[in-house]
Amino acid sequence: MTGKLPTELAALPLLQQISVPYNEMTGTIPTEFASLKHLLDVEFHGNMFTGTIPVEYFESDIQTLVNFNVGDNALSGTLDTRIGLLTDLKGLHIFENNIGGNFPTEIGNVYYLSYTRVNGNQFDGPLPSELGRLGQLSELWYHQNSFAGPIPSELGRLDRLQDFRIWANNLTGTIPEELYNMSKLTRFSVRQMSLTGTLSTRVAQLTDLVELKVSTNQLTGPIPSQIQNMTTLRLAWLHLNLFTGSVPQQICNLVKPGGLNFLQADCDPQGSAPNPCICCSACCDRSDGVCLLNNANQ
Repeated sequence: MTGKLPTELAALPLLQQISVPYNEMTGTIPTEFASLKHLLDVEFHGNMFTGTIPVEYFESDIQTLVNFNVGDNALSGTLDTRIGLLTDLKGLHIFENNIGGNFPTEIGNVYYLSYTRVNGNQFDGPLPSELGRLGQLSELWYHQNSFAGPIPSELGRLDRLQDFRIWANNLTGTIPEELYNMSKLTRFSVRQMSLTGTLSTRVAQLTDLVELKVSTNQLTGPIPSQIQNMTTLRLAWLHLNLFTGSVPQQICNLVKPGGLNFLQADCDPQGSAPNPCICCSACCDRSDGVCLLNNANQ
């Protein structure tokens, strides 16, 4: 479908859902729909909407929205601080737009939020520590923005979180030890940043983890042998860091059919590899950033 969303839909007072994803609709998001007192679900993602997110959706007298999805459009501007008024919201999806500025700390008031995707925007400033108050959160995708400063240790309180992606930001400092308290995690991606310090042995507490991605940082020290206890692990990206010593043999014991099927480290050049590895499926060279498949392990 093309054209603009008809504002006449606002004349349907009992309307609960407006869902028009993945069309070619243009124009701005109508403010008129914010007056619908029973509106629970807005799905405008995958279109060509422009302009800003109308603040009317955040400031109506009766806050009923449970899901708000305007991802994959061409929206700009900022995310208004009144987002914190949507206390019943469970899904906030504004991914793949051009929205920027500081992310509002009022997000910590959206207590029932379970899924949030804000990746692929232009947010800068700190990653809000108030996210740690969202005890229902299962999915947090804040990657590919320009968030700066340290990773808030408060995120370690998210004991229901399963999917954690904050990669490709400007975050610095160490990986907080508290993050290893997120025992339900299946995906942990903090790659392509400027993180320092070590990869703690406590990473092995993430016993449900399927994907571990810490590559392209400045992590130092040895690669923890305790990773051997992560029996659900299927992919580990450890490459392009400053780790010292060989990839522990104990980790190689996970490399088997039905086990760890992709392990990548700095095991090139073979003659003087920073992290020799006899079981890696791909080896990288820190000097040029090139990673090659290890044919001997295919």
